[in-house]
Amino acid sequence: MTLANDLATWVAERTDWQKDVVGRFCRNENLSEDAVNEIADHLIAGTYPSVAAITAVDVPGTSESGESVRLSAVADVEGVNALITGQRLTFASTGLTIIYGDNASGKSGYARLIRQAVTARVKGDLLGDVFAKSLHDQKAVFEYVVGSKAATWALTEETSRDLSSVRFYDEECGDAYVTAASEISYRPSALTLLDRLSAACDQVRQALSQRLSDNAALRPELPLLGEGTKAKQFLDQLSAITTREQIDEATALSPHHDLSLSAKLRELTRLQASDPNAEKTRLAQLAAHWATVKSHIDQLAEAVTNQSFDNVAALAKSAIDLREAAKIASAKDFDAEPLPGVGSATWRALWDAARRYSTTEAYHEHDFPVTTDDAVCVLCQQPLSPDGSDRLRRFDAFIKDTTSRDADAAERRVVQRRDEIARLQSAPAAVTTALSQLQAGGEDVTASQTWMTEAATVATEIVAWIDGTREERPTTSGTAPGTAIGERRQTLITVSADIDSTSFNDSVRVLKAEVADLQAAEQLAKAKDNLVKEVVRLQARTKIEEARRLTDTTGITRKATALTTAYVTSIVRDQFTRETEQLYLRRVTLDPTKGRRDVTLEHRPRLLGAILDADIDDVLSEGEQTALGLAGFLTEVEFDESKSAVVLDDPVSSLDAGRRSRVARRLAELAQSRQVIVFTHEATFVNALNKAARDLGVDVAERAILRQGERPGLTADKHPWSVKDIPSRINDLEAEIARLKKERGQLDSDEYTRRAQEWGGRLSQAWERAVNLDVVNELVDRGTNEVRPRMFKMLVGITEQDDNDYQSGYAKASEWAPRHDQAPETNFIAPEPDELEAELVRFKEWVRRIKGYKK
Repeated sequence: MTLANDLATWVAERTDWQKDVVGRFCRNENLSEDAVNEIADHLIAGTYPSVAAITAVDVPGTSESGESVRLSAVADVEGVNALITGQRLTFASTGLTIIYGDNASGKSGYARLIRQAVTARVKGDLLGDVFAKSLHDQKAVFEYVVGSKAATWALTEETSRDLSSVRFYDEECGDAYVTAASEISYRPSALTLLDRLSAACDQVRQALSQRLSDNAALRPELPLLGEGTKAKQFLDQLSAITTREQIDEATALSPHHDLSLSAKLRELTRLQASDPNAEKTRLAQLAAHWATVKSHIDQLAEAVTNQSFDNVAALAKSAIDLREAAKIASAKDFDAEPLPGVGSATWRALWDAARRYSTTEAYHEHDFPVTTDDAVCVLCQQPLSPDGSDRLRRFDAFIKDTTSRDADAAERRVVQRRDEIARLQSAPAAVTTALSQLQAGGEDVTASQTWMTEAATVATEIVAWIDGTREERPTTSGTAPGTAIGERRQTLITVSADIDSTSFNDSVRVLKAEVADLQAAEQLAKAKDNLVKEVVRLQARTKIEEARRLTDTTGITRKATALTTAYVTSIVRDQFTRETEQLYLRRVTLDPTKGRRDVTLEHRPRLLGAILDADIDDVLSEGEQTALGLAGFLTEVEFDESKSAVVLDDPVSSLDAGRRSRVARRLAELAQSRQVIVFTHEATFVNALNKAARDLGVDVAERAILRQGERPGLTADKHPWSVKDIPSRINDLEAEIARLKKERGQLDSDEYTRRAQEWGGRLSQAWERAVNLDVVNELVDRGTNEVRPRMFKMLVGITEQDDNDYQSGYAKASEWAPRHDQAPETNFIAPEPDELEAELVRFKEWVRRIKGYKK
């Protein structure tokens, strides 16, 4: 790589304003004070126009390189491992192509096939299906592009010179980079514009520093709030990303704020004037009052249930049926009597009256009826004739008959139940007294009183229904508060039992904190306008600070040092050092192994500062050797000026999570200027590659290699859901909503419910993945369990709204997810696409905010 190319590549990675300034210096222009202020204004506003970076042509000492070779596809594969025939694996012509495949999916088979066609340090035998009964000829067609010209190469042909420009890396190749010499080409030249760029950074930074001083003078007056209050926490966390909605929420007072504050102040005064024993007794008394209320409510609740209605109805029907049976019996036995109606209710009343008169007055020494020869009828006061005596005996037998007795008993039970319910129409004095005492003690009795009033009304309707003055069956009352009362009573008992001087003082302290919270909230609400002004000021300040960071000269100084001291060995060594440092390798350097031959040097890694003479592969761990081999490969690639394709198969084997992230970043950087193809079976590495590519604006093409039944090698043009990162999952969810909206009218309810539930399940998984990737993984390295202290500050940014959005959004998605069978009584109705879309919007906004806290 020439100095001009190196410089142009470096400038291309700088911000637009630095590209612009370097371009001006290349044209031998100077920066005026007005130009400096204009740059500062654009950086603050984020409106700096897009600028094309300089090229090597703009800098003296340019160099030319051969045309790049890019892979387009591998097709018509036969006889290679056990890969399915008829598949076509394609690659994006630019950017990063990520090919994911689980173990035993056929991924390595395709990788080995590519290794056979291109340049690789190590090439193994390309096997067929070792389990096949007969071997097939190995075939495959490689489609590729040289410059802008398409070409093909078949596996049966001689080695392709074009494809030799493509470089391949896997674990075996990495081992070779550790133990063998590496030949790297370099043509030197010299030129630097970096000192002038560094001076320009200083000028712009001074202008921005003055803007910061002006901004600090605009800070509005804000209230002094009590430490530990929620209002104080909100004020302390006030920042440029605080929204108007968050301010509205933080300064909104409850409609009952004044009443609540007044009540808590009174309670605080009462507790401060009390003591633990008095409070223990008071709570025990309140628990006893709740027990009285609960007993009455339980009785009332039992009386107004549907089961109670059914029981009363059954009793009434039984009485009616039995009485009807008695009437039938009397009609049959007494149809020849002189008068009709024997056995009727009126007749029975007359009979009962005659019985009472006979047993208490006329013949109190004899059983009723008295039918002796000298007996007199107790009704007509005339001597009984033989027929009359016989009639009375038959009447008595009828009354004593089981049918009549059962009817009487059933009617008595109806009356008894009616009287029991009638007594529940009003609360006993003990209950009303208990409610009064509870209310005076600060207990909330509104729900209990409301329910008792409604239930008493239902009891009155039941009585009327039993009496026959109401035809419509009463409607049962709502759920009784008995369970809640029991829990409150038990809480009071528990608290009362646990009260001692410590817990009592804790209660006072908690109440003081609640009072302080309410008072601070009131102060914060009064300062709402100034809060809004402060956020506006902080937003302006944040933009200035972000702009100021764009004037940092550290990278410029480092690059200037590297270029001014560069010659062949140092350039190669420095490139290798940069690659190793990105992979957390220390005390390793790259030294030439032979004298200079034209512009080519052979280099080999060695330990820096080692006292004993030891082979590097005997000292470094397996993971360090993997990192070292990858660094050697990337160094070689960096000096390949053809910018041809690079293919890597599982490049992060044996690497910890920290190094994997760095490898992902490095490959994304590489993909900015050439085609990069990565085979991997690790979902976390796919996520790291996607993140790095997004950060650098690199296009990513998804590919997958899957198993079809027992056969490996099925190709697909997108990753499976389990591998996708958050942005990819959001894209999939948005696409599915669009399909649901389009197809909604053609889907039956069962199919739509299935798809909506599946969508909800994937949204809940996206919530979980977001928490893992954007919160947990930012704080703790998953591979090493190393805590990242500098990322701890992001937790400060997480607000109550973030928590509420997460709890609500995750709960809603989980509720829709088909993880459990929906209970029939819930009558589950699948959400409409608009509701699904609203939850996705909530998720996207949450992710955006959480990612913002990392900055």
